[in-house]
Amino acid sequence: MSGEKTFLPHLDDVGATAGSVIAWKALREAGTVTSASVMVPCPYYPMAVEDFQADPAQDLGIHITLTSEWSRYRWRPLIGNVGGLCDADGYFHRRPQDVLTHADPIAVEEEMQAQIERAFQDGIKPTHIDAHMGTAFLTPFMDGLWKLAERYQLAVPFCRDSSALFKAVRAEDADLGLYRELTAQADAAGEIVFDSFQIGFTPQNHPADVFFAEMLGQAPGGLHWLALHANAPDDTAHFAPHMVWPRTQEHALFSAPESRKVFAGSRLVNWHALGPKRGARACAC
Repeated sequence: MSGEKTFLPHLDDVGATAGSVIAWKALREAGTVTSASVMVPCPYYPMAVEDFQADPAQDLGIHITLTSEWSRYRWRPLIGNVGGLCDADGYFHRRPQDVLTHADPIAVEEEMQAQIERAFQDGIKPTHIDAHMGTAFLTPFMDGLWKLAERYQLAVPFCRDSSALFKAVRAEDADLGLYRELTAQADAAGEIVFDSFQIGFTPQNHPADVFFAEMLGQAPGGLHWLALHANAPDDTAHFAPHMVWPRTQEHALFSAPESRKVFAGSRLVNWHALGPKRGARACAC
């Protein structure tokens, strides 16, 4: 592992809310966070499409969506209520473990393909695909995700240590065997593999710059994926009040060019303009 620290700061959940799309534009204009992925089944996906059309050079992937975790604000599969994709209310299941229990992997693959196809149809040129709440990385679904990545020549952010992701979504005991096997294959082939998946939500009333500086300062040398969830102020308080502080604080922090100081001189990278499945390039941040 290299002694140099390199981070790919990545904005998840673009299109989940209006504020997520507003935040993505502000973050990439500030120049610190220049990679993101969009949730195609979500209500504000059309707003994200408009933003892409206005700035088609942006580094935007597809945040493969198989869960709908909030209580008062939810979304459904593009292919409909088939193959166990939905809960009793007709929406995606709330947690990855629920998808494991109920969903047919064939239906999951069809839904993942529908999301990718929709993005292409709408003019998005995705640089990569990743997994909302890690669900598509679970073994029953990873084979389908990998086949689609190969078919559409899209990068997948493999991480040697993805434990922080699955701890965050309370799926530590899930089977990641195929994900780890493909990570090893990518390693052996000399493709870019991230050393770790980094994620954190700023505690209530705690300064975001201090929180991220501390978290990133503890990361060892190497290449790290940093999952962010910035959201400009909107109506999130009505359906996910516990997420208002961390997400709006991320927006306030990373929409300012001086936010790069929390990386303490580390190199910042993104996926933009890379060949299929070939990792990260440095950006002028």
